[in-house]
Amino acid sequence: MDENELRQLAEEARRRLAELIPDEHERRQADGELAHALNEPPGSAKPALMEALRSHEGIRRWVAADTDRIVGQLGDLTEPIGVLYVCPQKNYTVVREIPPDGELLCPKDGSVLERYTS
Repeated sequence: MDENELRQLAEEARRRLAELIPDEHERRQADGELAHALNEPPGSAKPALMEALRSHEGIRRWVAADTDRIVGQLGDLTEPIGVLYVCPQKNYTVVREIPPDGELLCPKDGSVLERYTS
């Protein structure tokens, strides 16, 4: 997906947060992450938007279930594929398109994020 599509998806997720995330504290946190990503300058917001859209399980489920916007292969097939990292406590995820030099730490509890494997 290009940055404009991600921006539209993030804006729609913000409008639906009450139904996607029942817990008020988690909802406020997700809203802040989405707002921060949407405030990134055009042309450089894609990583922040991707991270915000994957930051909470409720948003991830909604994005996965949103089949109306899925038509064939998503995104540019020449772009690098991101790697999903997950907190062992299952309370935070992040995608990195470029492998990190060192360990990634969970901002919520400080634990080392693990590379997700299905």
